[in-house]
Amino acid sequence: MFIKIKMQRGVIKMKIVKMIENKKKQMEREKKMEVAKNVVAGTVIGTAIGAAAGLLLAPQSGKETREEIVEKSKEVVENVKTTVNEQMEATKEWQEKVKEDVKENLDEMKMKKDIVVEGIGDIASEIKDKKDEVVEEVKDKAKDVAEDLGEGLANVGEIIKETKKEIKKDI
Repeated sequence: MFIKIKMQRGVIKMKIVKMIENKKKQMEREKKMEVAKNVVAGTVIGTAIGAAAGLLLAPQSGKETREEIVEKSKEVVENVKTTVNEQMEATKEWQEKVKEDVKENLDEMKMKKDIVVEGIGDIASEIKDKKDEVVEEVKDKAKDVAEDLGEGLANVGEIIKETKKEIKKDI
């Protein structure tokens, strides 16, 4: 039984290590997502600034420049929408993954708790049974000792009587 509990403890420790590793991986993914967001945001901003600068510095008429600004603005807006939608989708996928991982880990922890509680119950039952056996054994031994002591006292009484008779004879 103790070996079973030690093995269960080892399994629990391994699962905890796995959970920690998963958490580290999750944090790394979050950092990568943050970097990706920053890169996308920088790209969008850079593109917008470059397009605006190119249009404003281009040797075109005012009407053509305004039309190009409107066109480039629409492109930037579309790029931003696409990027936001992609990031929203990635975030939703990541959120689902986290939910699944948390649910899986919670279920696993509940199962392990049940195993530990059952193991503790088994150990308590074994200890109680052993205690009862030891109490009965001690009672039996005490009874035997009391009987032996009674017999010994009876023998001592006999010996004292005989010794007393012998002493009286000798005197």
